[in-house]
Amino acid sequence: MVAVDYVIVAVFLVGIFAAGVYFYKWVGDADDFYVAGRKLTPFILAATLTATNVNLYSFVGQAGKAYKNGASILWHTWTGNMAMVIAGLFVMPVFRRLRIRTIPEFMEDRYGVSARVIVGLLWFLRLTFWLGVVVYTAVIAATTLTGITGVGVLGIKIGGFTFWALVFSAVTVAYTVLGGMWSVALTDVLQFVIMMAGALVVLPLVMSRVGWWPGLVEKLPAEHMKLVTATGDFNWVFTLAIFLLGIQWACTDQGLLQRAFSAKNTKTVAKGMILAGIITTPFALLWNLPGLAAAVLHPGLENADTAIPTVLASILPAGLMGLIVCGFLASQMSTIDSNLSASATLFVNDVWGRLKGEEPSSAQTLRVVRWVTLLAGVFMILFSYWVTKFEGAVNAYLTVISIMDMPLFVVAVLLGMFWKRANLTGALVGYFAGAVAGAYVNFGTGLGFNVATFVSAGAAFVACIAASYLSRRSDESKIESVWKAKHTSQEEIDAKDVYHIWPRSAGGRFSMLVLFAGLAVFLAGTVTGKWDWEYASVTAVVGMVIFFLAGLVRLAFD
Repeated sequence: MVAVDYVIVAVFLVGIFAAGVYFYKWVGDADDFYVAGRKLTPFILAATLTATNVNLYSFVGQAGKAYKNGASILWHTWTGNMAMVIAGLFVMPVFRRLRIRTIPEFMEDRYGVSARVIVGLLWFLRLTFWLGVVVYTAVIAATTLTGITGVGVLGIKIGGFTFWALVFSAVTVAYTVLGGMWSVALTDVLQFVIMMAGALVVLPLVMSRVGWWPGLVEKLPAEHMKLVTATGDFNWVFTLAIFLLGIQWACTDQGLLQRAFSAKNTKTVAKGMILAGIITTPFALLWNLPGLAAAVLHPGLENADTAIPTVLASILPAGLMGLIVCGFLASQMSTIDSNLSASATLFVNDVWGRLKGEEPSSAQTLRVVRWVTLLAGVFMILFSYWVTKFEGAVNAYLTVISIMDMPLFVVAVLLGMFWKRANLTGALVGYFAGAVAGAYVNFGTGLGFNVATFVSAGAAFVACIAASYLSRRSDESKIESVWKAKHTSQEEIDAKDVYHIWPRSAGGRFSMLVLFAGLAVFLAGTVTGKWDWEYASVTAVVGMVIFFLAGLVRLAFD
């Protein structure tokens, strides 16, 4: 990068900061900070969900895996997008009708205050770790693109990692502290446009260097180009595991859900989730194809996460480099701001608010949530150093979610929403049993996150059921609101904008049957990859396309 590039980046950062701070005056109470007053439209919701879902973890971490392991890493994004459709159709409408702000809040509705406080504290740490992963990817990109590995300030030497972590975090933390979800959502729309412009410039520049798709196929090993493989770290088992992890992510991730909870009504939630999932699917090619091309252009890189930054540093002219870096910054900032807001919401709403013992005023809550947002920013930077101990950003993230996320999905969504006998004892025993089992498989046996995903989910499921049967049955009348939320609310009836989880119309039901058929075809294609079937990849992709089209058609009905 040269002087003009740094000027472009500086102007971008100042502009985003100014835009984010502008929405400070829109925040009149805690609900405005948390969920933008629940006034987001389908377009804004879809854009902000998509911006959150596309970040430097994609352009650095996933592209690095494409560089090292091949095209099968595409399922990391694609199965997550399929999961957004599932969550949008079946789970998010229930949460929106309950008018909750967080998943731990749902845990209280379902299991009691203890479950809410414990999960809230754990999830605050979990979200700030994810932010550490995002900061790590930004630092890797910046160090490779600029060559700056350290600076001196007032005679004190600051290492390159610390310098870039502070630079990338400061602006986002500042405007999120001030403007909350209004700043997050509306700056995300701007960042989404900038991010996509940058990605659309990079793709043709990189692909032209390798002879486009035919050249890529010719120059890379055939196994590297398979979407469903029989062997390797990202084989057919990975595809199944990441699909399961994707469902739990779309149903329990606070950064994603806080945006969904900001929707103006139940139907908007479903539309926003489904549209975001479909829109993001082709975007996966924008970072994975350059990652594959980097394996041709710069083979043998010691750190695969540097693949895209290395390619960009070698081909982009002055000026254009600055614009592309702005696009990458936009992707990183949209993820950081959403998850900063989400982690602060979790801590204040579910830990501090419940332990305080009395209902705090809106002004008091707003003041505390801003301080906690700042604290979350500090944890984010600290966790970014821990990520360096893993084999890249993807491995770090998948390791943690296979341990912490799957047990929560089982006790909160799978059993919490569909089995009334589950109680507080079962939920706590199930969660910690699943987490311990997942940690043991990951670190004690070396089997990795693929196997740990299924083990942690299975252990949580069995332990929750067993502990629930061995302990006192909870008062089912106290959880009636959860079961009632599965049906159309009075709010929807009054607004004449009704959404049925299982549609009443013939067209709606037919679209749902086609959706399940597409899901079955996808799963069949994935499983047949075990035997290295020639058409496994094509079958899985065709099933995914059918699934998405059916989900889109479903939106036209009740």
